[in-house]
Amino acid sequence: MSDVTTMGQLLSCQVILLMFVVIEAVTVPNFRNIINTFEPTTENNMNGEYVFSPTPNGIPGKFPKQYKDYPGGVEFYDAYSAPITTRYSQVWWQPLVPTKLPEKMVNKYNNKKMAIVGWEIDQVIKTKNGDISVPISASYNHHYVSRIIGAGASFKKVMLDGQNDPRAIKLAKESGHGMIATSQPQYIVEQGSAPKQKQQQPYKQTFSSSNGGEYRKTYHGFPPGYALVVHSPTEFQVTPMQIDTWNREKMNFTKNNENATNYVPFVPGPLPRASQAPTQNPRYSGLLECPMTTRLSKVIDGAYLVKYGGTCAVPIVTFQECYRAAAESFPANSKHIFNNNRTGSYPSLPPGCSITVNPNNPLAVNIVFNTLSSSSILCASGNDGSDATNALSGATSSLVYIGVDLDKDIATITLKGPATVWFGVGFGAQAMEDLPWTIVVDGNNGTVTERKLANHAGGRLLPISVKVVSNTVKGAIRTVVLTRPLKGLSKDYYTFDVAATNGLIPIINAIGNTPSFGYHKNKAPSKVLLVPSSSLAAGACVCPEKPKAFGLATGSLQYHSVESQPYDTGGGSVAFAAQKCAKFPSTILNEQKNPTCDIRYYQGGQWACHHMWSLLDADQEIPWTDQPLILHHKYRFWVQPFDESYHTPVHYGFGTQMLIGSPWEYDVPKCSKTIPGCSLSNDGKTWVHTISGGTIANATLVTLNFHCHAPTCMSMEVYACEKGTLLTNCNATTGKLLCKQEPVYGGTGNSKLNGSRFDEPGYIAIPGMFSLSLPPPPPLVNNNNNISLTQYL
Repeated sequence: MSDVTTMGQLLSCQVILLMFVVIEAVTVPNFRNIINTFEPTTENNMNGEYVFSPTPNGIPGKFPKQYKDYPGGVEFYDAYSAPITTRYSQVWWQPLVPTKLPEKMVNKYNNKKMAIVGWEIDQVIKTKNGDISVPISASYNHHYVSRIIGAGASFKKVMLDGQNDPRAIKLAKESGHGMIATSQPQYIVEQGSAPKQKQQQPYKQTFSSSNGGEYRKTYHGFPPGYALVVHSPTEFQVTPMQIDTWNREKMNFTKNNENATNYVPFVPGPLPRASQAPTQNPRYSGLLECPMTTRLSKVIDGAYLVKYGGTCAVPIVTFQECYRAAAESFPANSKHIFNNNRTGSYPSLPPGCSITVNPNNPLAVNIVFNTLSSSSILCASGNDGSDATNALSGATSSLVYIGVDLDKDIATITLKGPATVWFGVGFGAQAMEDLPWTIVVDGNNGTVTERKLANHAGGRLLPISVKVVSNTVKGAIRTVVLTRPLKGLSKDYYTFDVAATNGLIPIINAIGNTPSFGYHKNKAPSKVLLVPSSSLAAGACVCPEKPKAFGLATGSLQYHSVESQPYDTGGGSVAFAAQKCAKFPSTILNEQKNPTCDIRYYQGGQWACHHMWSLLDADQEIPWTDQPLILHHKYRFWVQPFDESYHTPVHYGFGTQMLIGSPWEYDVPKCSKTIPGCSLSNDGKTWVHTISGGTIANATLVTLNFHCHAPTCMSMEVYACEKGTLLTNCNATTGKLLCKQEPVYGGTGNSKLNGSRFDEPGYIAIPGMFSLSLPPPPPLVNNNNNISLTQYL
């Protein structure tokens, strides 16, 4: 059985929808009667031949495999996007500047409608000697969204006012792939106000089908007679998401031009620890999974508690949440040091997140995330399994350094302050009005006294309960070490009780202007958190205080750039809402408890992949920074003059995409008998993971393009159920198969890929499904559609 695991795989079923339906047969016009300079091309496809899925009950061989063979002929025009610049491990996900369409196209179709019957895309480096095709294994196209406008409109660059800005909501529906970065400039389409512009309809179109790693060798187009129509085309704009996976030392693709007959072999570059890509003979880069790296932290809404004894009711399940929650458990401004974080499988530690401090410096914190889901070791237990809550340490560095060590029945208190003026520390308080037990150290000779403070007054002296172990001066700092029993002499004294305070001691501290005790020069509150010493015990656990049910947690992922790496220019955060995965029957992901549905369990994917975020860990240098990759999306538009008697306009199906991700992504788990959605194939060796979901379709399909990612995508199917069938009851058994698409992998000898630069092992083309002639919509078109995706693990 294969044990390959891939994180953050995405699925979206993207559909081009008809506005009208052609019923009767039509005659192909002579397009020169519309534009007399129309010159049908004899040029073959830019990317070679494509693979197609058979249409159920269709007639094979009818669909033109070369764009030049469209009835009536076609012209083509090449256009390039603005440049995309990345360095290894970086993500590009930002709108590109709009690009002028070729002048010849603009002039020919000025004041006329242009029918786009299809388009091809490649990713290229432009050179004086021609284009160099960039392998998908060097720059992985995660997805793209493109828009084309005519003279009746213009692109306007804007900054959005948050996610609730109506423009952001509209952009997210049209072009966001699930989200819009409001921190980036965006381009909106504005229709012109002049009377002539208002007549130039349609003035915009969006095209985004088969828009991931499959985009170069998946057919983009429509059955003859159908087209995307734009009046007087002028500009287009692309928002791509690219991941730089190019090993500059081992992958030379400088001869990878359009005539190349061999693919460039893939060689991986550095990968973060969370990468799930195979390490032996890898066919793809683990970066394309968008793994959660140590440059990311999880901020989960809600409080945490430090637990002594027992285990967490619901443990923290990722190191990103653990490191952040553990660090925030310590008081703010206490000057703790968090540079010893570890993740691993530790049978001698409690599961999940735990903390200890260095025995020689309790400001130095050790945070451990134990990947084991269960362990016999309890929170804050001794090395011998005993209760370690009587052997705890903690410190804070405020105006005065305060260290506290509890060992059985004795507390050791270490104070460090100015040598020539008095300083004092009150325990169990955040203000003088709390009337705390206080230790005062004199600035003349270091005499130690104990007081019961009054409300904004010096209070009264108390009998001495502490023993002075040492009193030393080094430079301008006096260090006093004291001991005393945990239990105070009376109610005027503080009692060290871990259970009563949950290990957190409120502190006030002050320094004076004079050697003798008097009015303070400065004062401040602080706190001391007591946890086990790393040399003595397992750590205290960090636990969610009131954990929410699966799928209901909220929070954000925050990116932390590395200051010492000047090319690490990423930043910002991305929010997670509750119910990120839609409820069944839209998708079954919540029922399967797929990690992508809940930020606490999230392990990687689109949400972890934003503009200029590096997908390496924080301790990994971004390599080859002197070799930026500058590429362009190259579009070849295949067009005809629009003829109203022949062409039926189509449009991208906003709002009717069949999305069974979250909606835009989901995890492919490592399968076993206990993992929901997993089953063994007929060979008894291969695990298959299946997800499904349903939606109501209210349009007629002309082109059906699926979108899923290598290297695990196996097949995708759409079923339609009879009118009246409940969505919850619509499935592969009750429905009629509309379309099944099985991705074609590079390196498998497929004739459409073999002998071309696109034949990259591990990467896919997705055969599109097309219908040459659609009857009036049958009842099932307006009812339930079920999509099932299986992935190879």
